[in-house]
Amino acid sequence: MEHQNLSDLLRQEAAKQRQAPSKRSRHQPTKAELEQELATLKATLAAVEAEKNAQRIQIEQLQQDVQMWRDRAQALETDFQELQTRQQELHAEFEEAKAVIRQLTAPQPYRFEDVGFKPLVNEIPTPNPNASHLGDAEIGWFD
Repeated sequence: MEHQNLSDLLRQEAAKQRQAPSKRSRHQPTKAELEQELATLKATLAAVEAEKNAQRIQIEQLQQDVQMWRDRAQALETDFQELQTRQQELHAEFEEAKAVIRQLTAPQPYRFEDVGFKPLVNEIPTPNPNASHLGDAEIGWFD
């Protein structure tokens, strides 16, 4: 027999154990162990069902909340559209008021006709060369 290293022997032994089928006999559970396992599984199933119901209720509540927020968002969107329309109307009214104010405050030439007076002469008088000249005595001037 050849001299082998300890590590080589351990590897060979590990390889043999991997190749050899397990000849251990399976342990047959007793009726009490099966009943206990069944009770554990039923309790686990009940807990899972309860959690499932709780999550279903939570999902329904969240769906109701989402619908409520959607309705609120739609109402706010409608209000926003109405406010934008009103703002545009007010802006147009404001611009019209500014135009009226500018028109009223703009300097305008004064005309006698605007207040109901008709000027006696619409043109500049020119001297008449044939007119008699009045002197100071005729006018009433005395020195």
